Amino acid sequence: MPFNLNIDLRQLNTFLTVADTGSFSRASEKLFVAQPALSRQIRMLEESLNVEVFVRHGRGVVLTAAGELLYERARTLLQSLERTQADVTAVAGEVTGQVTLGLLPTVAHTFSGATIEEYRKRFPQVTLAVKSAMSGTLQQMVLQHRLNLAITYSHHGSQKNLRYRPLIEERFYLISPPDTKVSKLSEITLDEVMDLPLVLPEEKHGLRVRMEKEAAERNKSLNLALEVSAWPMLTDMVRRGLGYTILSSAAVHDMTTRSEVVAIPITSPEISRTLAIVTPMDLPSSVATLKLAEIIMQQVAIQVQAGIWNGKLLFDPKEIADTHKSPILHEDA
Repeated sequence: MPFNLNIDLRQLNTFLTVADTGSFSRASEKLFVAQPALSRQIRMLEESLNVEVFVRHGRGVVLTAAGELLYERARTLLQSLERTQADVTAVAGEVTGQVTLGLLPTVAHTFSGATIEEYRKRFPQVTLAVKSAMSGTLQQMVLQHRLNLAITYSHHGSQKNLRYRPLIEERFYLISPPDTKVSKLSEITLDEVMDLPLVLPEEKHGLRVRMEKEAAERNKSLNLALEVSAWPMLTDMVRRGLGYTILSSAAVHDMTTRSEVVAIPITSPEISRTLAIVTPMDLPSSVATLKLAEIIMQQVAIQVQAGIWNGKLLFDPKEIADTHKSPILHEDA
């Protein structure tokens, strides 16, 4: 049944900005709109809906229950309109829009740098933003539509409302300072690793959780030399001879090339992790997002084939040829 709803996109955008900033004055500055005009837009929105969307207080505003519902729906609506506009433009051959990519701190810099460089070269009209966080945080950000896609760990118990596209099963190595007895080894057992002074991330980090689990299964405790929250400090502490850490060989490829650290394969058993592209299940991916996924897969394949990334590809490189027809982001892993 047809109905009239006197709400325009400008009002919704203003509403979202006020909600995000928590203040009419800050929203006014951000939108370059005079505060009386901005207040009038919100008042017209509330009159159209016949409900208050904000509760005003001395320090700003907070959403009402109705406002919280409108916030989620309005954000999804505007994101959908942005994707539609970008996808329609892409039909004419020009890929546009905005894409926000999430990366793990421990994903190889050579990979992330090459991926971003190639994407910017091929699709200069797309605004690309890159955020770094731990795996669980990245997955939550994808669920909340704050990221269009992310590269994270794929593991048992993964979020049901996310789509996982496996990329690579990468092997873990012991990362050693150069010129030590350990650095001369061609391989090292996991039991031997447990006895070394280790430099590891804080407890909630996936790598730390994995190593604590491996130690518990062997009735051992980790020999923790240092706990470091910032990933670059892991390898810097190792380079300075303050301990050993555990990473993929790709994560330290540049450092091993410069002989700053040594990567030693861990055996008995080998340990590995699976990396995957993660996207929200409740929103279709835009053309710009699909193209980024395509380049990510290309770069993973290139680095595995070049021996930079030691791991097993979990997709057929032939799938990359046409993201619209392939299952890159259209099937569950």
